Amino acid sequence: MTSAISCFGNEFIGRSSCITTEILSTLEPEPTQTMFDPKPDGSKTTNALETQTSSADAGIVRPSSEASTVAATPSRTTGIIATQTATPGGTAVESTSPLPSVSSGGGSQGVSKGAVAGIAISTAIIGAAVALLAAFFFFKRRRHPSRHPYGDSTPDFDSHMNAKNAPYVQVSQTPVPPPVLAAVSPAHRDLNLANLSNSSDFLAQVLPSAADEQTVKNKVAALFNQFQRHVDSYYRDVNATMTPSMESDLARFGTNLIEILENSSMPTVAIKHALAGYILSIVSSEAEDQATLFPAEITGLKANERSTDMSDQAAYIMYKRLAVHLHAPNPASHQSCQSDIREAAEHFALTFFPWANPAYHEKEKDEELVRIISEALDVSIWLYGQPYLYEFVWEGVGRRGTVVAPGLARLTDGSGRILERPQILLEPTVAAS
Repeated sequence: MTSAISCFGNEFIGRSSCITTEILSTLEPEPTQTMFDPKPDGSKTTNALETQTSSADAGIVRPSSEASTVAATPSRTTGIIATQTATPGGTAVESTSPLPSVSSGGGSQGVSKGAVAGIAISTAIIGAAVALLAAFFFFKRRRHPSRHPYGDSTPDFDSHMNAKNAPYVQVSQTPVPPPVLAAVSPAHRDLNLANLSNSSDFLAQVLPSAADEQTVKNKVAALFNQFQRHVDSYYRDVNATMTPSMESDLARFGTNLIEILENSSMPTVAIKHALAGYILSIVSSEAEDQATLFPAEITGLKANERSTDMSDQAAYIMYKRLAVHLHAPNPASHQSCQSDIREAAEHFALTFFPWANPAYHEKEKDEELVRIISEALDVSIWLYGQPYLYEFVWEGVGRRGTVVAPGLARLTDGSGRILERPQILLEPTVAAS
């Protein structure tokens, strides 16, 4: 490209030099001849100017009786003035003086040769610079073709070398199809949802570490123990007379609860069963929005709204974990939730008021139950964010009595697959009534 630019510039400079030479030759003054003749009578001093030029149409200037007449060509003219003076003695004295130069334009000052040459040279240099700049951009554009998804129809030098003396190389104008990506399985069957430290998934850097199995068992068991202690502390085993309105309220806690309370010598066992079932139902993620304290913004998808495809189970578990991690209730929603918790605690206390222990103040009992329900909600949300699916077990296998605290079973493995047989983490607590 550099050699092409140099040739282009040299050619332009050569042409500019020729133009400059022609300009100088045009402006070169042509030789002139000037003659002055005295008047025939010789009485006065007269000037006669006759100019002859070497051009093709040069003329002769006729003598004038009053002043010198100059016939000038378009070029710059220089002559000599001869003056003849008659003296009283009859002797003629002749003197000469140079004639001032007259420019062709009729002005008093002309343009010197140096100025004309400077203008011509400057014009040539500027023209050469413009030519070099234009050539640079021209060849640069050819060197870097426009970015087009199709192939360039103009073959390059390498193409000619590899074409075995072919006059040109045909380049396909058909767009190249995108490469086919390797199929990726929608389910990461080898992904350990409980331990993402070895996973390339970006969620491994976002989600907190999952709790181990022993931590889950201890946390849930401690919550169930609080249920039982609350009943042991604030209720007693007494025979109470139930009114029709009481029976209507008690029926909401279980179909056979009224029968157990009437026929059992230990009504507190039935109250423990009722309290555990009541609290776990109002903090469940699968209950209806109007009947649960569980934040609706966390659950998002209910069991009857999400995909039933087992291959999506791992994705659903990751969705739950991320929802719990991002959950941050604002003060307004937190205040509303606390109000609902207090209302639920008061409802339970009012329903089982006939069996309440009079040794404790009613307000103290309600405050304790509010604290337990709040903690149960926190445990429910925390359990929801673990990398497994859990279920509470209300049936005591091979035992006769009343379940006062349900068991806990894990339904999925570390990859999110449903287990053929749920793994029991906590056995149900059954009490004889």
